[in-house]
Amino acid sequence: MSSKYQRGNTGPKKLKWRWKDETNNRSLPQSWADNGRTESPAEDEVQLYAIQCRAGLLLEWLVNTRTGKLLRGPLSEKPGIRVLYVTADGEHALVKESEARETDGSWKPPKQFTSVIAKDIEEADPVPDSSQDHYRRSVEELYDPP
Repeated sequence: MSSKYQRGNTGPKKLKWRWKDETNNRSLPQSWADNGRTESPAEDEVQLYAIQCRAGLLLEWLVNTRTGKLLRGPLSEKPGIRVLYVTADGEHALVKESEARETDGSWKPPKQFTSVIAKDIEEADPVPDSSQDHYRRSVEELYDPP
């Protein structure tokens, strides 16, 4: 009698990139704000401004898509950048990760870096009252919001 039972990691698997911090948060450089692309919002979208960034690694893992469990890896790595975007009023925020470029020993944003993104407000998280003023001032210092 043979059994069809399989031990081990069965189920749907997928390669996914996971973040690993390498530095602390720092203010976004003014040149990134000035030279980044600006997305125009649709009627139901708001603009979010990049105000902080941190360098890290994007690590590629084999992941069980049902459980989220890491099965094997890291299989590869590449430099990454994690950017905090906030609304002009400082009340909503979201974080985006992207691949970075390594130039002369430092990490730079991708060539098509977007410093102002447009998203549905539902995609952003509410910011605690204690951080809103700081975020609002950061937007004002880096940009000239409407």
